[in-house]
This record gives sequence, C-alpha cells and structure tokens, in this order.
Amino acid sequence: MADEPEATPEQPDRPGPDVLHDVRNLSEDTAQKLMRILESSHPVRAIRGNQVATAVVGTVGFALFLVGIENAVHDIPIIDNGWTQMFVGLILLAAAGVLLRRFME
Repeated sequence: MADEPEATPEQPDRPGPDVLHDVRNLSEDTAQKLMRILESSHPVRAIRGNQVATAVVGTVGFALFLVGIENAVHDIPIIDNGWTQMFVGLILLAAAGVLLRRFME
C-alpha cells in the first residue's frame, strides 16, 4: 500500500488561455480611456498647441534618455575606460552604417 499514489486535491478553477484575449482588450480599453483623459486636460492641450513647449519637453526627454544611457554604460565593468568606450562606439557606428546601407539598397 505504500506504492499507491497519494490522492491529490482538486486544482482550483484557473483561467485558461482564452482569458488572455480578454486581458488584451481590457488593457487596450484602459489605454484609450487614459489617452482621452490626458488629451482633454488643459496642460496637455497647451503644450500640444505651443511648438516651443513641445520642443522643450522633447529636448528634456531626449537629454534624460542620453544621461540614462551614459549612467548605464558606467555600470558595465568592461567599458570602464574612455578608450574602450570610444572603440565600442566606433564599432556600434560601423554596425549602424552597415545596417543603413543594406536598408537603402
């Protein structure tokens, strides 16, 4: 009797793969509602109507993105030397050039 498998309790009802479709619809609906709320707010309308404000917001966002990349590179121990950073940068630029050249063909 020791060789008999133990009785397992029944698994609780768990959602199946069909629920994922509903989750996607729910997230898209939520995103649409959020966009409607944001677009109807006064600050967003004021920024969208002013090209200078849009440029400032975009420039600050891009600058913060570049600073974030710079800080992330400092955390990589292999690229801690300035010469190594320049070498890796040149390799990345060459790779981007090759990809752009193939894209233009």
